[in-house]
Amino acid sequence: MTLFKQFTLILSLLLLSILATVMLVNFHAASNSLEERLYEDAQNTVSSLSLSLGSAHGDVSMMSTMINANFDSGNYQEIHLVDVDGKELYKRVKEIQFTDVPVWFHKLITLEAPSVSANVSAGWSQVGILSVTSDVAYAYTQLYTISKNLLISFAIIAFIGLILLNLLLAAILKPLKKVQQQAEAVTRNEFIIQEQLPFTQEFRDVVVGINTMVQKVQAMFEKGNEELKRQKELEYIDPLTKLKNRKYLIDKLPQYLKIDAEHKSGITMLISLSGVIEANEKLGHAQVDTLYQEIASLFAKHTTATQDRIIARMNGTEFMLFLAGEEIEKALLDAEAILENTKTLIQSKSLNLQQTYLSIGIYNYDYHDSIGELLSRVDNALMQSKLKEWNIHLIKSQSSQDVMGKEAWKEVIGNAIEENRFSFISWLVANTKSKKITHHVLSITLHDKEHTYSYAQFMAAANQTGLSNAIYNTILTKLFQGKDIALKDKIYSLRLPYDFLTLLPSYEKLKKTIELYANRLEFKLIIEMPDKFVNTNSELLKDYHRLFKKYNISMGIFEFIGESEDYHYLQTLRPTYIKAEASYFLSQSEQSLSALRLITDAVDIELIAVSVMDEETLAKLQKKDIFSIQGKACELIDLEN
Repeated sequence: MTLFKQFTLILSLLLLSILATVMLVNFHAASNSLEERLYEDAQNTVSSLSLSLGSAHGDVSMMSTMINANFDSGNYQEIHLVDVDGKELYKRVKEIQFTDVPVWFHKLITLEAPSVSANVSAGWSQVGILSVTSDVAYAYTQLYTISKNLLISFAIIAFIGLILLNLLLAAILKPLKKVQQQAEAVTRNEFIIQEQLPFTQEFRDVVVGINTMVQKVQAMFEKGNEELKRQKELEYIDPLTKLKNRKYLIDKLPQYLKIDAEHKSGITMLISLSGVIEANEKLGHAQVDTLYQEIASLFAKHTTATQDRIIARMNGTEFMLFLAGEEIEKALLDAEAILENTKTLIQSKSLNLQQTYLSIGIYNYDYHDSIGELLSRVDNALMQSKLKEWNIHLIKSQSSQDVMGKEAWKEVIGNAIEENRFSFISWLVANTKSKKITHHVLSITLHDKEHTYSYAQFMAAANQTGLSNAIYNTILTKLFQGKDIALKDKIYSLRLPYDFLTLLPSYEKLKKTIELYANRLEFKLIIEMPDKFVNTNSELLKDYHRLFKKYNISMGIFEFIGESEDYHYLQTLRPTYIKAEASYFLSQSEQSLSALRLITDAVDIELIAVSVMDEETLAKLQKKDIFSIQGKACELIDLEN
């Protein structure tokens, strides 16, 4: 119960108690006043009537007339006249009728009808004794009317009093509401500074304390942000050419060499500049550095048509152009253009084309390739190209072909989508320090009439045939409907690819699905998005964030390598965790990891290493304080049930 409700309840009860006490006191006072009034009326009547009756000198008919006149004009229950011997001379009695008073009121309230007696004398001779009893029904009617008026007054005063009390408490506790909102924001790792300080000293102290804490956390985040940007520039950027370096390329390649990569294949060019020593002797280091920069600009100029590209300086004399999705014919044309323009550039420096020249090795990679295989094959292509000056050598991918052709896969996948023949499997993400499961990662399988295909078997074909987005729409609907597996009381994550998330129809379809089924989910859901999409801070990303927040769906980030120019998007989105390859964490310097932890600790983001396959990698990660892992190494942990 909130403090406002507690105050309201206590003060309301106090107010009602006071009003009820006042009402009861007034009621008892009115009751006593009526009883006294009945007695006084009876006393006055018996005094005046006894004197009047004395003037009748014992004439009973005259006395009865006087009694009738008084009885009919007053509120009396009984007037009784007896002689000195107790013999009745005359009597008037009225039956008690509670016409305007409820039975329950009469039974609840007891009023005594006072009876007063007086002697009736004619001179010195006593005629008799007169008794007058007041009408108690009249008193009940008056008391009931008074009670109703008191209750109405009580209700009006209580109603107005409670409204004023609530308004007063709302005004007094308004600063506390802001304090509560600020405290709730802190629990959500949101930085809110309350500029307007409360008037109440205790509230003011609390607000100042929270503001100070928030400012410290904000400063910690900003420090980590600046440090991480600086470290990434040092670790990922070649200082001379401002191109990416070998480390960046190695960290980035896993995004392209995977089953659900946006491009199934592409081109890798390894370009070597020979004759650098001779060029340094003739031109000097400064001029050769300028030559490197000019050659680097040629690489960018002749690959602008390729949207998804990496241009990296691998070492002092070698450059790599990674061109995702580029065809061999286009790559050969680009390579020829680079050679011709570089020849012209070198000639303008008065260098010997037989001593200073480019060699280009081209490898047509496939998503099946490992990083080691890709680098080895493109290096082999470069070695072959160096057999003569200004040479280009191409090696095509030797990856195994799919058993089924494109059209066969299209039919199998199309039928599976139409008949919804997909199911979920899951594996663990665990914390090696707490020995607990943090969540379960969902993957999908496709069921044909005779075979079951894993994600790795069918997704590449789905990308090639343009059916991958239809698959994700199907499985998302199935996931939210909860028709596949019992996911109750657990935490599950589902990874969505970049090309699916960037399409507006995908968002619209997912939004409708979530609006229909999200409230029925019996498990906690985390949607994982690639860092390539998340760090764009696009309007579509903001739409996803608002949608997930509304329906209590968490967000995770995968394929993180920290290549963003600014990390404030982590503060804005506040994902549950960041997933990166184990090799990424192991290759980071202590300064980079410390800066990353500074950011993630400030906004309570967990770091998770994926592709952790063996005990050796697990031990290395633990030394770097990376304890949450995904991969086969989870089987090596003695997890708590």
